[in-house]
Amino acid sequence: MSISIDEGWVRRVLRAVICLAILGGGGAGTMFLMNNGPEAPKTDPVIKLDSVLAEQAVAESVQLTLRSQGEVLPKRQTGVTAEVAGKLTFVHERFEAGEAFTGPEGSNPGELLLQIDRADYEAAVAAARASLAEAHLGLRMEEVRKVQGLRDWEKLGSGREASDLVKRVPQLTSARAKIVAAEAALEKARRDLERTEIRVPYDCRIERAHVDVGAVIAPGMPLVELVSRGGVEIRLPLSLEDYGYLERTEGRVTGEVIARGRIGGKALSWKGRIVRSEEMVERATRSINVVAEFGMDGSGVPPIGMFVDAAIEGRTLDDVVRVPRSAMIDGDKVLLVRNGCLDIRPVRVVRTEAEIVIVNSGAGEGEVPSGAQIVVTPPNAPVQDERVVVEVPVGQRNTEAEE
Repeated sequence: MSISIDEGWVRRVLRAVICLAILGGGGAGTMFLMNNGPEAPKTDPVIKLDSVLAEQAVAESVQLTLRSQGEVLPKRQTGVTAEVAGKLTFVHERFEAGEAFTGPEGSNPGELLLQIDRADYEAAVAAARASLAEAHLGLRMEEVRKVQGLRDWEKLGSGREASDLVKRVPQLTSARAKIVAAEAALEKARRDLERTEIRVPYDCRIERAHVDVGAVIAPGMPLVELVSRGGVEIRLPLSLEDYGYLERTEGRVTGEVIARGRIGGKALSWKGRIVRSEEMVERATRSINVVAEFGMDGSGVPPIGMFVDAAIEGRTLDDVVRVPRSAMIDGDKVLLVRNGCLDIRPVRVVRTEAEIVIVNSGAGEGEVPSGAQIVVTPPNAPVQDERVVVEVPVGQRNTEAEE
């Protein structure tokens, strides 16, 4: 009896046996290596902490300095115009822009700048005097006629009361009125004669001259523009917030002002004081102008027309802390370090300046305690109660080493 074997089935069985042998050998090798291989050392995980610089909060009194800019203006600026007509017969030899003149002092009138031809106005004064003399003569004649009329009425009036016409009442009233009119005309003629002389009204400097000798001028014609000498003023715009920090005395704003500018490459400064406020908010800039005065004590002043930077002495804030702007988060939170952890503390901001923020000092809500550590180099994404390492600033480190 013969048995036939299928060759294909034999090959499949052979492959299966080989695969099982390979898998079994691999598993045995893996188990051997796991049981007999070297063990890796075990250590605790390393926690990396952010390092920050911090400075100590100091409660102090802060003198505010308010910044502004403005143009230097004269205290007085006058445009002189002609009040009478005529030809100029005299012009001062220094009648040029920039020349200085002395104003009236005591009984001495100011320096004469221009002279208009006086002839016609002297004639007008003489004519007015003659008219006044005629008016006085007319009143005297009416008074004589009144006496004569009353004398005649006593003879012919049969005891009746004399009328106003007999007493010359209307004629006397008219004569007195003519005297008043003649006196007014004489006064006007004298004033017109005085107006032919153009004198400086105060110590001044010529800003611009419009006429010269020989010119024929008419009433209202501009002659010269004057600016006062000595003290000057500067209008300084302040925001509504800054305006609220000005010192006030008896309801008026006050404060010392330092104006700074450069002339010929040299930095100069001038000291003045706030004298008044315009008390009106400008619609375009939403600011209020205050006026600072310089040079009223005889000290030097900046040139008129110069643009200067001004530092105004404001109020003093007591028990406040200066916080660097880098330590602020969202504009109303301060980043502190407490017990080695970050503390994001909401605060009430008193004032914000270019590099610092001023907040109240204290232990209450919205305040920064004196002595607290303020983070000046915050992490990229600070988190409440995050642990950090506080480093000593270089300046403080050097100070401690010296001590």
